[in-house]
Amino acid sequence: MAVMRILRVTVVVVAATLCLPAAAWAHATLLRTVPADGSVLSSAPQRVTFVFDDSVRATSGIKAVRNDGGSVLGGKPRTVGKTLVVPLRRGIGDGDYTVLWRIISNDGHTEAGVISFAVGSGQAPPTASLTATNGPSAGNVFFRWLFFAGLLVASGGAVFRLLLRRGDARVLFPAFLLMVVGGAGLLGHHGTLSTRFGLAYGIATIIAAVGATLAGIAFADVRAEPFAWAAALLVLPAPSFAGHALDAGVSHVQVVADILHVAGAAVWTGGLVQLALVLRTEPDRRGLIRRFSTLALASVAVIAVTGGVRALTELRSVDQLWTTGYGRLLIAKTALLAVLVLIGWINRYRIIPSGRTGALRRTVPVELVLLAGLVVAVAILTDARPGRDVPRAAAAPATTGQPPLPARDAIVLAREDRNNALTLAAEPTQTTVTVFNGEGLGVNGLAVTIAGALTSSCGPGCYRTETHPRGRVPVVVAGRRLVFTVPTSAPDGTALLARAGRTFRALRSVSYVERLASSTTDRIVSTFTLEAPNRVEYHILGGASAIVIGDRRWDKTNGRWIPSSQSPLPQPIPIWGSNETNAHVLSSTRNRVVISFLEPSVPAWFTVRFDRRALHPLTVEMTATAHFMHHTYTAFNAPRRIFPPRK
Repeated sequence: MAVMRILRVTVVVVAATLCLPAAAWAHATLLRTVPADGSVLSSAPQRVTFVFDDSVRATSGIKAVRNDGGSVLGGKPRTVGKTLVVPLRRGIGDGDYTVLWRIISNDGHTEAGVISFAVGSGQAPPTASLTATNGPSAGNVFFRWLFFAGLLVASGGAVFRLLLRRGDARVLFPAFLLMVVGGAGLLGHHGTLSTRFGLAYGIATIIAAVGATLAGIAFADVRAEPFAWAAALLVLPAPSFAGHALDAGVSHVQVVADILHVAGAAVWTGGLVQLALVLRTEPDRRGLIRRFSTLALASVAVIAVTGGVRALTELRSVDQLWTTGYGRLLIAKTALLAVLVLIGWINRYRIIPSGRTGALRRTVPVELVLLAGLVVAVAILTDARPGRDVPRAAAAPATTGQPPLPARDAIVLAREDRNNALTLAAEPTQTTVTVFNGEGLGVNGLAVTIAGALTSSCGPGCYRTETHPRGRVPVVVAGRRLVFTVPTSAPDGTALLARAGRTFRALRSVSYVERLASSTTDRIVSTFTLEAPNRVEYHILGGASAIVIGDRRWDKTNGRWIPSSQSPLPQPIPIWGSNETNAHVLSSTRNRVVISFLEPSVPAWFTVRFDRRALHPLTVEMTATAHFMHHTYTAFNAPRRIFPPRK
């Protein structure tokens, strides 16, 4: 009875975890780089910056090379929240360069890519000399297989014990041991507990280690056995909390479906192991076999329904079943499952009614071998990127290359237009609008008017009219109307902007709220505090928090602060860079001055409102590829408030 009471309590605990709100964790998608991929720079950068849409951690394998040979990596790459910074050596000189980036996303995926840039006026656009590989490694798949095999045997055995009141606890020790080895191997591969993946597998590995200890004690003292069974149930939700079900933009119902999917697989797998042991010692257990057959049938139904629900969220269209690696893995998994269902049908409707338990002893090992192969497919599948995350093919209107940058004397303004960025360049004799999508490509074939005047094409995503309206200038793009305010007179603001940058760097401290969007549906709000000389604190609403002080960093996960090392980050540093062009004063009053400018290496369009006397930024608007940002600044030179977290 003690076994049943403890298992029932554990079931309640596991069920309660299903009611917890799902946080907005996700695959990290690269939004922009500084310098931009394929850009040609007049002077060498000191670093390459990669901005993602979610928190990331740097991992091994990051490279920065000169295309004709030799590394130009200038130090240890570092991450701050959503940004990866790869330092370069000083004075790398003219030439073509390639940077290979590698990060770990919050759901445990290792992601990689390359960008190239050239240094030197008149250089041709460069071609990358390195290649990046994405996808599961053999070691990662092996350790996932060990972990899943142990989990399915242990958790399924616990459900078998709970529902059928039979169970051989001897399987728990090796099952937990598989989980410990697999979990430790995965954590060793990913090297961090600060991601959702690392935290989920870290907790599960600890529970498995405790379970293995209890299972070992149970060999000598049977009173430890109920607690070992309970530990087997507690690890059941771990893969769902670590995997795709909690990705951003996915319904929170999906985590319930995923846990039920894993539970169905566990009941089938662990139950078969238990049944095989029973058949070896007690061949004539037809009543137990019938009850397990009913339980297995129910688990197959759960697997089929929840698998279909999960596939609908992981794939964007039916053709991704055969056009993506993830879809092909789903087909392989489904094929193995179909064979297992066929064997189960034969067992239930042919062998069991005939009473030929000897034949059943021959089919059960075959099922276990096929299930082992199914777990291999699952191990690869959980490390693969879902079809919904595969970039969409360009759709009409057609997209081609990158839009041209404006002339150096143009007044530049920019706005978000749904998921596209729309910029306006006002020159003395003409006005140009450019439209580029979330991949930085110009969107062609749009009907565009500027202040009622028709436009003609001037390049990828480029629309121009030989007029120069001022004041409120309406721009209509494919039927959507946006209004820009273009001043009649816009003095050069280069010197004023440089002074504002120096003033910002001289601050003791400053805080700001950031609203960041990559599309009309993907938006996050964060608060940042910067303190001289190297202190940063940020909090993402509904997400992660971190504190960086010198070479130490703390990330807050599930209410706990996790320490790690960190390269010092000089602060305060303004969000804009140091290579701005097209700086113009849009308006000026006794208290406020508004400046717009372009950071061409990204490219990014800025409009900043400054306090006129102190030259402190009050608000910043930035528009770039899939990166629409608004900052509101406060607390200039406030007393220090960034300190190490309390234990």
